[in-house]
Amino acid sequence: MKKQLLDLDLQHFAFDPDNVTMQSAKTGSIPKNQSKDIITSVKNGSAAMRLAKAVPMTKPVEEFTFMTGVGAYWVGEGERIETSKPSFVKAELTSKKMAVIIPTTKENLNYSVTNFFELMKPEIAEAFYKKFDQAVFGGIENPYKFSVLKAATDAGNVVKETANKYDDFNEAIATIEENDLEPNGIATTRSQRRKYRATKDENKLPIFNSANSNGVDDILGLPIAYTPKGSFGTGDDAPLELVADWNHAYYGILKGIEYEILTEATLTTVVDENGKAINLAERDMAAIKATFELGFMTVKDEAFAVIKKA
Repeated sequence: MKKQLLDLDLQHFAFDPDNVTMQSAKTGSIPKNQSKDIITSVKNGSAAMRLAKAVPMTKPVEEFTFMTGVGAYWVGEGERIETSKPSFVKAELTSKKMAVIIPTTKENLNYSVTNFFELMKPEIAEAFYKKFDQAVFGGIENPYKFSVLKAATDAGNVVKETANKYDDFNEAIATIEENDLEPNGIATTRSQRRKYRATKDENKLPIFNSANSNGVDDILGLPIAYTPKGSFGTGDDAPLELVADWNHAYYGILKGIEYEILTEATLTTVVDENGKAINLAERDMAAIKATFELGFMTVKDEAFAVIKKA
């Protein structure tokens, strides 16, 4: 009898996101289904995640060991077989906490937790994947030790843009192939497509192929992953294209998304139509702060090349 009463008490106090409003649940974890949908949208929206390899993360720092230098030998009858002398390279995938703040109306806090996050899913996902691409591609506000631009620059695989994009890509691909690596993708912004459509190869054939219903855009056979405008930055050192053997870039997601509802804060990173910080209390607004832990690393600088402005 006591056990039955205990079970009933636990059921009574169980959190049900379908029946609890955001007013009553101002902190916590985004419900599992909505969190899964947001993470899926982040993966699909982020060019970096579409190109890099996903690896599981179970703790804030995951250590990986890579073996290099293994060789094979020709052996004559009766000869001693040579022994390879491999070297082991360690790399660490470290998670960092990313936070985004999105204003909303106070009226939306009357929705159930489930319905609120159904409403906010697209905005949360877009904010996350834009921020991630900015960090790992162009090194913008980058919390990681690694970025694709840094790897390409450190390797010396920097190509200055010319009037002919065919020559640019051919040179970038060659810098990677010289290290016996195989480029397998390009990251860029859609603003560059105008140049691609106007460029032809040595046989006067277009280098750019628009995707059909079953594929993606490609240049010289390399698929293109478009990143949101602003992911590469705007300065003279900002990349125009990143070409790589993306098998040497990794990302991992540590855990689901947590949130906090703000009602009194002044949002210095979000401005109004006059460029002024938004004071939530003065405007009778609210905001959601969502946090997400994920890691990124590159493991071989020479696998990356960048095309920059001349």
